[in-house]
Amino acid sequence: MGLFTGVKAIFTGAKTADGAIEIAKKGTDGLIKGLDKLFYTAEEKSEASLKVTQAAIEMVKTNHGEHTIKSVTRRWLAWLIMGNFCFLVTLGALIYKIDSEWAKHILECAGLLSGMALAVSICYFGYYGLNAVIGKAKGR
Repeated sequence: MGLFTGVKAIFTGAKTADGAIEIAKKGTDGLIKGLDKLFYTAEEKSEASLKVTQAAIEMVKTNHGEHTIKSVTRRWLAWLIMGNFCFLVTLGALIYKIDSEWAKHILECAGLLSGMALAVSICYFGYYGLNAVIGKAKGR
């Protein structure tokens, strides 16, 4: 009996019509909701404005100290120290095949910068590493 009902539905299109009606109903509901969202009430406008203002205040709080002379100088020094250290180590490794004495001298110069490079690495990346370890310990 179920087989004949299924065959009848295929030929008469009963299920297709039901599906089309559902799709039309969902489309109409979506259109009405979309039109409703186009027109804000004064209350909805004020709520949206409040959310935008709160997001802007959070962004200003986050970036407040990033553009002071002290912060810019700190970033420049970090770039110079780490850039020179990485350059000297790479150059020493590349020159080793050509002239091992020069490579030794260059790597000694890099060794003089290693303390400063370690301090910069800890100051810049240690904070994030500690937060990751502490966050995992707290179960975040």
